[in-house]
Amino acid sequence: MEASRTSDAAIQKPYAATDADQLKKVFKTKDLVVFGLVFMAPVSAQTLFGELSMVSRGHAVLSYLVALVAMIFTAASYGKMANAFPAAGSTYSYTAKAIHPAVGFIAGWTILLDYLMMPILLTKLSALFSLELLPNVPYWIMLLVFFVPITLFNYYGTVITARVNMVMTAAMLFSLVIFILFAMIHLVRAGGIGNLFEIEGIFNINTFSMDALAAGASIAVLSYLGFDAVTTMAEDSKETGKIVGRAAVIALLFASFFYILQVYFATLVAPDFNAFSSQDTAFFEIATKVGGGALATVCTVIIAITGIATGLAGQSSGSRILYGMGRDRVLPAIFARLHPKHKSPYASIMILAVTGYCGALLLPLSLIFSIMVFGALIGFTCVNISVFVAFFMKKKQRSGKYLLLHLLFPLLGVFVCLNILFGMDAIGITVGFSWMMTGAIVLLLRMRAVKKSGGKDPFKLDM
Repeated sequence: MEASRTSDAAIQKPYAATDADQLKKVFKTKDLVVFGLVFMAPVSAQTLFGELSMVSRGHAVLSYLVALVAMIFTAASYGKMANAFPAAGSTYSYTAKAIHPAVGFIAGWTILLDYLMMPILLTKLSALFSLELLPNVPYWIMLLVFFVPITLFNYYGTVITARVNMVMTAAMLFSLVIFILFAMIHLVRAGGIGNLFEIEGIFNINTFSMDALAAGASIAVLSYLGFDAVTTMAEDSKETGKIVGRAAVIALLFASFFYILQVYFATLVAPDFNAFSSQDTAFFEIATKVGGGALATVCTVIIAITGIATGLAGQSSGSRILYGMGRDRVLPAIFARLHPKHKSPYASIMILAVTGYCGALLLPLSLIFSIMVFGALIGFTCVNISVFVAFFMKKKQRSGKYLLLHLLFPLLGVFVCLNILFGMDAIGITVGFSWMMTGAIVLLLRMRAVKKSGGKDPFKLDM
């Protein structure tokens, strides 16, 4: 009952950190949007294009549009919760305050898989791409080339992070613009300006099927994992919770624009999705076709350095979730330690750096990919349910537009996320649920330790 009353009070009174444990407020709206773009990485569509084109039977653009519609429902829920609870823990904080702290812990613990695995995945890929250019460098050293600057940038705080994000975003957008220009020139030379506006780049009646489109959308959704990272930086932002939530949606829409534009032109250049020598290198085959080896090299280098940008964003977001849990004492207090000068959660950052490096060394890409998706989808589901519980059930906001915002959108978000989740391979689901059970054990042990020491009950959070 006490936890229930606390959660109800939280809906009436948004969270506010005290001066003693407050993160340094640096991010403006543009920084938050860029942060989200960096995490989603507009160039990620290039690494997915071959498989996406094959599975969707040439309907990569439609796949991204369907995935965007699916993510909009969840983005609306994140925006609503960011306005009500502008706290660093994001998914953890929202679920803890709307439903129950124990449920919040499990939600935060599970979505950590996404924030842990996303930078590991892309840093590992970046290291492997870099080894193609520098084959004599040992793999473990190449990983350090990425992990060391990521950790240092985050250690020195959000001022450095914001500046690095701007540079990395500019680099990614540069490579996209260059590719699109070369693709357009290639198409015009091949058949005139009319080649730039072909319906087959979006829809081909000869190869279309609903099953193929659904399968393609499940792959395209992977590009969007991480848009919610914007909300983890709520306490690093000068903006209100409402603006933070809006920044997440803006980042989602901008990323969608870049995804769709590049795969549209890639589809026009290479409409035969069966013609690629390798699905993994399909986009680079296209880049070589329209711009030669130089353009393919530029794309490779940009994807490599994207690992630093995405790793930076992932480590920042993950450290804020750990910080929020440590501050609420559902994890040891070490996770809530802030650097006295830079106001960064340096202990959480260092822990994530070590675990991330070890994961990149030891875990295969296929496993990283599966468990990353599991963590994100469970987190998205919990946030959608939190909106329904907090506003539709507890505050009884059910009329007019609220019927859409507090009932229809969250339930559609839950439906889409669970539909994708249960379509995953068995190993991803097994590892994901094992991680959840580990979290439950950690929580029980933490509760017992706090109770024995006579300390503050983590379930009675100060709101």
